[in-house]
Amino acid sequence: MGDDHAVFRIGEVSRRTGVAVPTLRAWERRYGLLTPERTDGGHRLYSEDDVERVRAMQRLLDQGWSAAAAAREVLREPASVTQLHAVSGGGRPSEDLVQRLESAISRFDAPAADQVIDDVFARFEVPRALDEVVLPVLRRVGEGWQDDPRLIAREHFTTNTLRPRLQRLIRTPGNANRACLAAAPEGEDHDLGLLASSVVAADAGWRVHYLGARMPTAAIERSLADLRPEVILIGAMHRRHADDFLAEEPRFGSSAVVLGGPGFIPSDATRLPNAVVHQGPIRELTSTLERALSARQRSG
Repeated sequence: MGDDHAVFRIGEVSRRTGVAVPTLRAWERRYGLLTPERTDGGHRLYSEDDVERVRAMQRLLDQGWSAAAAAREVLREPASVTQLHAVSGGGRPSEDLVQRLESAISRFDAPAADQVIDDVFARFEVPRALDEVVLPVLRRVGEGWQDDPRLIAREHFTTNTLRPRLQRLIRTPGNANRACLAAAPEGEDHDLGLLASSVVAADAGWRVHYLGARMPTAAIERSLADLRPEVILIGAMHRRHADDFLAEEPRFGSSAVVLGGPGFIPSDATRLPNAVVHQGPIRELTSTLERALSARQRSG
């Protein structure tokens, strides 16, 4: 901890941190980031701890946090200013969130997991939240289950905790004029990756019709007349399910198709008309959707 003796005027805090005085006053008023003492004459005096909190706030803002979320982190108990200095100046904030979410899951603590997820989406834009926190946790939990079947309860707990949160994010934007249909092939039980991809599409302004796991190809085909999606998003975790789906030679008319997930490989794009395969982080899915539309227009 720093020296908690209040000796600095606000101008000196500004000089030491490089943060403008109006901004410091706003952080004090809105978030309680600064805790000044008052002299007998009514002047505010600030301590070294106030200076360190401002510096920690700056570091988090530089890493992309919102001001409100950064202030909550700086003030979060029981972390001290010294600990915050180490965290803010060291690893990415997403690493701390991954650890906190994994810890909550390991304890089967649903309220704690919900709180971490709230923090994740408060601090980061949706694609970054999914790429850096939610999906890494899902992968680790899945790998742990494969190594030790006794951990299947943890995998189910994780799924049941995250699914409703992600489903709420598949909202219909007020100005959505393009539709995307999302489904996992018949036999494919694991659809959280597809659900996360649908969240990214919705966040980018698409109207998402989410059909979910184990969808027969014929059912997807029959839904096209009613839903009229510009893009069909198919996600598969397992190669056998992706291969079986493509072997059926689906007929999706003029809709563009995005194939995603570990089950699909790049060459699969040649097996289905108007199809592209998404590779890379989920934050790049929006670009893949646009690429699929462009490919459809060129072929048409």
